[in-house]
Amino acid sequence: MSNPKTLSLQNIVDVVVSVSPLAAPRSTFNQLLIVGNSAVIPSFGANSRIREYQQADAMLTDGFTDSSPEYLAALLYFSAKPAPTTLWVGRHNLTTLKTLALNAPGSGYHVGDILTIVHAGASGGTVTVLTVDGSGDITSLSPAITTPGTGYAIAAGCAVTGGYGTSATIDVSAIGESPLQAIQACRAINFEWYVGVVLDAITADHEVIAPWAEAAQPPTVYAFTTQDADVLNNVGGNVCLTLMGESFSRTISQYSTDNPYAIVAVMGYAMGQNTGLANSAFTLKFKGEVGINTEQLAPTQVGYIEGANCNLYLSYGNYYNIFEQGKMANGQFFDEIINIDMLANNVQLTVMDLLYQTPKVPQTDAGVTQIIHACNVACQQAVDIGFLAPGLWTGVDILNLKNGDTLPKGYLVQAPPVASQSSADRQARKSPPIYIAIKEAGAIHSVLLGLYINR
Repeated sequence: MSNPKTLSLQNIVDVVVSVSPLAAPRSTFNQLLIVGNSAVIPSFGANSRIREYQQADAMLTDGFTDSSPEYLAALLYFSAKPAPTTLWVGRHNLTTLKTLALNAPGSGYHVGDILTIVHAGASGGTVTVLTVDGSGDITSLSPAITTPGTGYAIAAGCAVTGGYGTSATIDVSAIGESPLQAIQACRAINFEWYVGVVLDAITADHEVIAPWAEAAQPPTVYAFTTQDADVLNNVGGNVCLTLMGESFSRTISQYSTDNPYAIVAVMGYAMGQNTGLANSAFTLKFKGEVGINTEQLAPTQVGYIEGANCNLYLSYGNYYNIFEQGKMANGQFFDEIINIDMLANNVQLTVMDLLYQTPKVPQTDAGVTQIIHACNVACQQAVDIGFLAPGLWTGVDILNLKNGDTLPKGYLVQAPPVASQSSADRQARKSPPIYIAIKEAGAIHSVLLGLYINR
């Protein structure tokens, strides 16, 4: 017997299924970039400029050798304890076009013609015609290289292809991109890595990469090793004194005569330790550098180097080999910089997720409370990893928070009432400003012990 016709329950109980949008992935802040000039990773085309590795031996399969600087640095990185999981390797191309000059003007060319420079073993380099005469003879080329290509060498009278004309030739007078251009290109392609190291950079390069890192987005740290005797001997104007004088907070250096890539070893520890799990906050001081020998220095030399906010790997008490002090060029500690970056990123994305996933956050005190709650969630995660902790607020007064008040959670998020907003801000649908006060847990780097003896 067939069932009688039945009506849908939706007429009585209407179930509307709604799946919340996924939250934006958080930046990991635990990945390093090594940039080298080995001609393994192409600088343009498919699978170019930067590649990801989970172990050093995978680089050998790609074409690096066991003597490649990138591979040697990767061994230091993956040897850290705890070991990091991800390394990026980028290409610094020393054979790109840098400076060109017109050799023979040819004929029949048009303004805007793109010419490919022909050179044995090279490819992809182009330049644009800037001006021509009435016969189409080239009178000038664009001063900027249109595409730099790869595999070029300095040469005169190189033929060209492309454009409307014939018979022009071009001189290649300079080749190679700078270390700054290489790390910039790696950042433009990939946002995952947090710390960048350029293996063949020299003092002049450090001094131009540091200001770039200071302003780079997303937040970026530049790390380098120096073996410059001027740093050891406190010569005025040395690279570390220069960067310290310019107060760069996103550059960290190490003096090491043992290994030109020594800084990679401690960055391996930092990236391996920074998991985001409970109690994963760290300080670089006291950490070992696997594969690096300690420096044998006089106390005066240690004072010179560390006085310039450059870091060292030293031996204490015939047993302890430790990295110290873990400072950036401006004197801030690396762990403070990375944890502030993580907190800022988490706060930003947590609030953005709220705006993205919610039909509307009302412009009321209740709506602002939702934003405050999102900020609280991000701050509590900073407490969980050990970056923030309860303490006494000794900063400026902020709304209801006064100097001398206790932050029982390690943070306090506040906002003025919506009623205090101007009409212009209300019409622009702006939130009142959100004030986040945090108390860092800090780290103990030295201890004074009093030993009292009674007989």
